[in-house]
Amino acid sequence: MISKKTVAIVVMLACLLLGQGMAIGEDTNSVVNEAQEYSQELARVKSMEASFTDGPTNDLDKYEHFADEIQNKWSQRNKEYYARLMLAICGPLGSGRFKGDRQQYELARKYALSALESSDAIPLDLELKLTGHVMTPTLGPNVPKDENFAERRRKDVEVRLHAWRRLLDAIDPKWNPDDRPAGNIRPPAATGFPSGIAPEEIEDATLRAEYEAAIKLNRQKAERYCEQYSLRSWLRRFPNDAESYIIKAYSNPPYNVAELKKSLSKHKIDEKTKSQILDAVMKNTGETQKK
Repeated sequence: MISKKTVAIVVMLACLLLGQGMAIGEDTNSVVNEAQEYSQELARVKSMEASFTDGPTNDLDKYEHFADEIQNKWSQRNKEYYARLMLAICGPLGSGRFKGDRQQYELARKYALSALESSDAIPLDLELKLTGHVMTPTLGPNVPKDENFAERRRKDVEVRLHAWRRLLDAIDPKWNPDDRPAGNIRPPAATGFPSGIAPEEIEDATLRAEYEAAIKLNRQKAERYCEQYSLRSWLRRFPNDAESYIIKAYSNPPYNVAELKKSLSKHKIDEKTKSQILDAVMKNTGETQKK
């Protein structure tokens, strides 16, 4: 039996191949320059986070000014880069490392939602991660009330249902986790070369083309393997977390089961799961109303 460690190594290799594949074809100066600028910007965010002191001692106003600067600069540019930058910005905001009474989580929600405005234009894993920062408290002194809470709840649930639906649509039921990509492709036997040799080393044009085609197919297989492996990891936790959040949100006033039912139907949540959510909410709100 293949160990979990071996599987993890294979997945890492697949993702490495995927990363190499994404770089192919990106040959215009504008794309390269923007990628470099993004890398520098991300390094700035990481450097800022690394400069924080331990405990709730850091200046939230200063960090917000820094984050707003990046948001204003990137919000109308490459959507994936923008989403990755906002995700990096959100990280420290969930760490309890800022002083004062202002809500760090409110800022994280703001930045996450700004990136999720173009959720269909960013990788699914980014959408799933950003969704985790879209939270509205139901306990404590800063809990929003009435229509303010209802409006926030609609948005919180909308982003979760969108990500949930997209996750389910991306899952390939025919994917075989045992059909892994190769670490290195063996060139045609006639070349006499070992696996993993650079295509340029093969002088014969026909054999070189055959080898390059095999490398391309393996890279595509690696991309697919890495994607499906990751998606199944998300599938083991995201739907349960989303369901729990939705039930809790709609179990608080103002009650609106009809709105929830409409949202679940809009995003084509399966009937069994939809019934579980609605039954739980109706039970919770019924008990609350009786009290």
